Amino acid sequence: MTDKQEGTVPGRASAERLLSILSCFQRGDEALTLAEVTRRTGLVKSTVLRMAVSLEGTGFLLRDTQGNFRLGPEIPRLNLIYHEAMRVEHFVIPVLKELVEQTGETASIYVRHGSYRLCEYRVNSPHQLGVHKQPGEVRPMDDASSAIILRSYGDNGYHDQPINLPLYTAGVSDPFASSVAVPVYRDAGQLLGALVLAGPCNRLTAEAAEQYSDIMRSAALRLSRQLGGEAAFLRALQPPTPQMMAHPSDVG
Repeated sequence: MTDKQEGTVPGRASAERLLSILSCFQRGDEALTLAEVTRRTGLVKSTVLRMAVSLEGTGFLLRDTQGNFRLGPEIPRLNLIYHEAMRVEHFVIPVLKELVEQTGETASIYVRHGSYRLCEYRVNSPHQLGVHKQPGEVRPMDDASSAIILRSYGDNGYHDQPINLPLYTAGVSDPFASSVAVPVYRDAGQLLGALVLAGPCNRLTAEAAEQYSDIMRSAALRLSRQLGGEAAFLRALQPPTPQMMAHPSDVG
């Protein structure tokens, strides 16, 4: 963002400048110098100093004895309120309902529970012939699409083998059922679980799953974005690099 933007509403421009100062902090930053803030935001020093007065007055920013900027106590207070208010199901259920409306198949979120995978959220298909289960259902960590997703992305967010997302499997847990799955992330890049579409093999074929690929990726991206895991999801779509494939102890 530059300090002068033509055609921008003045009030909005001021708000964007304030937010750009807060947003320029990155993980690992304890304090930033005035020069670093101006470099990251593109604002001139006089603007940063003027905006900093407002941010300090409202508790969003602090200045230490060296004159460097630190995030203020208002940030963790709002973060606590956000996490207390953010019930995951408020975001998950609408996405699952939309998937069911778009595809006619059952949509679920599976999470890993030790050596099993647990269906945590589900909206069933309206079809009489379909995969109808209830939240709380437990399945083994076999070679079904959701289990593969949970195994491959669960530990550190990386996959060590190329996976074409969404991942389709058929006849694994049930010889008459198939599924297609994609990872969903939450804040701090943590895997929330596998977003799964399931149906009978004769309806949810490999060809049908391919047609639903964009819908599944879009739903997973939207849900990850709402839960604060957009960057992790976009990273999951990338092919693995040698560094990703290395064991954490092998990476210096």
